[in-house]
Amino acid sequence: MIAVALIATGTSSGCTADPDSAARVWKRRCAACHGPDGAGRTRFAEGRPFADLTDGKWKHGPDRESLRRLVAEGDPTSTMPPFAGTLSPGEIDAIVEWTLALAGRTEGGSAR
Repeated sequence: MIAVALIATGTSSGCTADPDSAARVWKRRCAACHGPDGAGRTRFAEGRPFADLTDGKWKHGPDRESLRRLVAEGDPTSTMPPFAGTLSPGEIDAIVEWTLALAGRTEGGSAR
């Protein structure tokens, strides 16, 4: 929860995204699959090991650029849809920061 608080106050390293935008986008676009807390405890996420974004297990890499690419382009081998064109670049950046905060991660993917 500390990491989410850092995002909310804008003190996380590299945080340039609007935390209100992240919360709004998360609720609208991500929570149905990943859950309101990112733990992947949803009916949809059953049997999908990478739906839990709080456990630090990353299929596509834990760095900002990998996450940004995943959110923008999606994953054709899974149910993760592409959001480029649906979300603005700023909203994608906000979701990346939000996701890193859920896992308690810092730049480069190292655990806090």
